[in-house]
Amino acid sequence: MTKYLFILFFALSIAVEAQINFLGKPGLIMTPGTDWVEEEQLGVTYAVIPWEYALFRNTSKNNTTHFYSVRAGFTSFMEVNFSIAYRPDLADKIGVGDRQLDFRFKLLKEKRYQPAIVLGLSVPGSTSPVMHHDYLVVSKNFDTGFGNLKTNIGYGSPYVIRKAPGEANFFQSLVLDKKEDLGLNYLSGFFGGLRYMPVSFGGLMIEYDTRTWNMGAFVKIWDRFYAQVFNYEASSSWGFNFSAQFPLDLKPKSLRDARSNN
Repeated sequence: MTKYLFILFFALSIAVEAQINFLGKPGLIMTPGTDWVEEEQLGVTYAVIPWEYALFRNTSKNNTTHFYSVRAGFTSFMEVNFSIAYRPDLADKIGVGDRQLDFRFKLLKEKRYQPAIVLGLSVPGSTSPVMHHDYLVVSKNFDTGFGNLKTNIGYGSPYVIRKAPGEANFFQSLVLDKKEDLGLNYLSGFFGGLRYMPVSFGGLMIEYDTRTWNMGAFVKIWDRFYAQVFNYEASSSWGFNFSAQFPLDLKPKSLRDARSNN
């Protein structure tokens, strides 16, 4: 635990730029948000979730999950995200692990008196829809005079469309199930969180992900590289992620510098 406390202290000591959730999408820790990184449309993320808080129903200690995600923004209002949930202690039994493809849509851009709104939709049809989530999230930034405060409030669908095993025809195999009947409770119902940046070089987060309360800190390490460390229920269980974001239209450095100075 000492090394994670050191990481947390380090995270509060250098310049903050943005934060990405464990599935590689703009958000807090386990919950999605409305941030839209139009200048850096390609993102890659690596995250580790401890076994006690993994999304899977298996609660054994070999259930620690490593998430690998790639996100791409092809338009100013739509992003695509692909994630793999790899469980190294179970790799000999389940292979690469569960995969999920989903989309983000920017419905409303934040303005002075207007919140930002984003819709998230997962592609249906997985036989094990653990990472499947459809949600609507609303956020607003406030200048408190003592730093920036951002609020996130959202609702995740309590239903999931999955593929029933044993049915050859894909469309005939799709069934609508309640998440709670499948033992799934991630982003099922109302969720929300706060991000507080008292100064430009530090940020803290707290959220409720419909399962539990989480808190954490985030930091920009180098240009386009970010780190996040988080804790569950003020317990000894810690997780972290590392992410990088790049523009899809990489141009020569001299051209990028000229454009940024205009």
